[in-house]
Order: sequence, then structure tokens, then C-alpha cells
Amino acid sequence: MGQYFQVFNLDKKQKLHPHLFNDGLKLLEFGSSGQGTMFGLSLLLRQSSEFGGGDFNYKHGLVDLLLGSWAGDRISIVGDYDDSDIYDHEAYVDISTDVVEMIKLHPYFAEKFKTNVYV
Repeated sequence: MGQYFQVFNLDKKQKLHPHLFNDGLKLLEFGSSGQGTMFGLSLLLRQSSEFGGGDFNYKHGLVDLLLGSWAGDRISIVGDYDDSDIYDHEAYVDISTDVVEMIKLHPYFAEKFKTNVYV
């Protein structure tokens, strides 16, 4: 079977569910995906006061709300075998759908998310 993982922001009580990014839940499945969960995480962790070439630079409410919103926070990738009970804790809000919608603003990534194989 194997252990399933999700990404958790311990400070904001938010999480990312890899299935919503068209990734598997096993660490190697989403950890090696550069266009799904890990890309969403990189957008949340981005910290910069300016934009440059190659940035995710879109004028949209989701971008303003989410881009860089996890910078400086305590982030953990937690498995369902972990004793902390974080994995199934109801206090964590899943923001995956919003992050995917932000990613889809980029035409290249919008194509990837036309069909969601896991949901």
C-alpha cells in the first residue's frame, strides 16, 4: 500500500492535497512533479517585492491573495502514518482548489489541468 502525504502550513492551518494537482499522494509521486503540487507550493512560498522575467506575474485576485502567502511560515509534508494526527485534523483548510485555479491562469498549466484524473 504505502504512506500518503499532504503539505501542511502549520501557522495558517492550511493544506495542499496532491490529488487536486493531478499528482499521487505518495511522496515520490508528487515530490517529483514539477507542474503540480510542488509548483503550487513554490508559488505559495515565493518571496520577492518585485517581479521579473520568468515570474508568475498575473493580475488577478487569487494571485494577490495566494502568491507568497506561505513565505516564512512553518511548512511540513506529513504522512498518514505520522503520530501527530495532523494528516486528518479538521482544523486544516484545504486551499488546493484555489491554488490550482491560480496556476491555471498561465496558459501552459491551464492545459495540464483540463482534466483532473484523481477527483
